[in-house]
Amino acid sequence: MKNLYLPITVDHIARVEGKGGVEIIVGDDGVKEVKLNIIEGPRFFEAITVGKKLDEALAVYPRICSFCSAAHKLTAVEAAEKAIGFEVREEIQALREVLYIGDMIESHALHLYLLVLPDYMGYSNPLKMLDKYKKEINIALDLKNLGSWMMDELGARAIHQENVVMGGFGKLPDKTTLEKMKKRLQEALPLAEYTFELFSKLEQYEEVEGPIIHMAVRPRGDVYGIYGDAISVSDGFEFPSEDYKKHMVERVVEHSFAKHSFYNGEKPFMTGAISRVVNHADKLYGRAKELYESHKDLLRPTNPFANNLAQALELVYFMERGIDLIDEALAKWPIRPRDEVAVKDGFGVSTTEAPRGILVYALEVKDGRIAYADIITPTAFNLAMMEVHVRMMAEKHYNDDPERLKYLTEMVVRAYDPCISCSVHVVRL
Repeated sequence: MKNLYLPITVDHIARVEGKGGVEIIVGDDGVKEVKLNIIEGPRFFEAITVGKKLDEALAVYPRICSFCSAAHKLTAVEAAEKAIGFEVREEIQALREVLYIGDMIESHALHLYLLVLPDYMGYSNPLKMLDKYKKEINIALDLKNLGSWMMDELGARAIHQENVVMGGFGKLPDKTTLEKMKKRLQEALPLAEYTFELFSKLEQYEEVEGPIIHMAVRPRGDVYGIYGDAISVSDGFEFPSEDYKKHMVERVVEHSFAKHSFYNGEKPFMTGAISRVVNHADKLYGRAKELYESHKDLLRPTNPFANNLAQALELVYFMERGIDLIDEALAKWPIRPRDEVAVKDGFGVSTTEAPRGILVYALEVKDGRIAYADIITPTAFNLAMMEVHVRMMAEKHYNDDPERLKYLTEMVVRAYDPCISCSVHVVRL
């Protein structure tokens, strides 16, 4: 008897940024093929900045993403400063991290409450939750507005923050504003703890349980954080950020405008909040550390759905961290906004932890202009691993109602918090 092959497709995955779909081919004896079709058009941010003056290029890079524009701006500026051999003062670095934390708070809150929670509560979109879950929607908006306000104050805009410049900031908020920022973070901490408790009760589907290789930036100063100069792997290996191409190997795949990435060219891997927790939980402190210790059995390194709970844990942590960094900056007040920089030829790599995972910027500067640029985003790193987990879910449910299979595979994708638009990159035309 001839095999019958049935395609099950999700043309456009809902509640993710960008355009992507899932294609599952089912035969008489099970799942034959699973593809994450990334159909977002190629973007040429790297190529179009080659030849531009350095400061002009640094204004272009944050346009890659509206969700994570602060992450792109701050990582690009650090890569440029490394290329020209400049290092910012500690207090400037602390305030840049506070700006980055604003991005982290806004992004995690939107992902958890508006993209993930509707699945668990049985709604197709967050607006339909308003009648029954008004409290949760209000928390989402309060946290989102807090993160957005922090970026506005330190970056001069809620998105595409132009206030971050080589050498420091164009200007700094006054002392009163920073004290207000600290107070608002303190007041929002109970909302973050409520979020953690809420997500600790949600199911992590066992269908996708299995070994995962996790990668995360090793934070500077032995404190859980965002900036670092090396990549830690959950198998115990660690390598300098400059060696990212040796160990995080990109490969073109036919069904995707975004490349897939493999550890040492062989194994898919994961990056994101759960990877940070898996690799660096020992560097947490405060209330977040207590929550980790009491719920570590739920922050499982073997399940991508644990990424949701890890993001909720980070809401608590990064609020505490933001308060401490503001205190560090206030202790050195008044602060000079920036130092003069001398643009020289050179090559620099910056690796930071964006909300969705490792973000890499590699920039070469020659005669004051960009000579080479390579930008790899967390979703590009995650796509190969995401496809593995979608297949695992499909293999358990291919005999179910196709609509339930579609629903479950979309949930797998959303657990990664993908930003598909950012993942599509072309280095050379």
